[in-house]
Amino acid sequence: MSWDSEFAEPIDLPNNVVATTLRQVTAYISELPDAEQNSREWLNARKRILEAADQVGSIWFARIAIIRALRRDRENVVRLDCRMPRFRKRSWSPEELTLLNKLVVAGASPGTAAEALNRTEETVRIKARMIGCPFPHRNEIKRRPQVKRIALVSSSDAT
Repeated sequence: MSWDSEFAEPIDLPNNVVATTLRQVTAYISELPDAEQNSREWLNARKRILEAADQVGSIWFARIAIIRALRRDRENVVRLDCRMPRFRKRSWSPEELTLLNKLVVAGASPGTAAEALNRTEETVRIKARMIGCPFPHRNEIKRRPQVKRIALVSSSDAT
């Protein structure tokens, strides 16, 4: 066994010791409380250290396991300032469903319906399909004959 095998890069331990050999790291681990020594990360680190000392495993894997065990406490802490925002589903009220149905029948676009209902276009399209009145496809809208709007001209404007 070679407990004096050195790491390529030293490891900074929390007790202000810079570990350069396997022996120094095992001394640090033996000083830890029993509960922490028996944690999954430290058990893995001890296993990798033994493999590296027996020259069965790599000293790099031992170093990685030690660093992961040292960072275990920092990773398990939940930081409230870095949480992703959670979006909740808003249920549809009966009034919104009837308004959506009226808008689809009236020929409103999904964008217009989304603005009226204060929802996204995709949500409005999906809900319209679910209630059985989907918005027509763009191609169907293009194929419809255009209704020309005739402006009523008053007699005073004709002159």
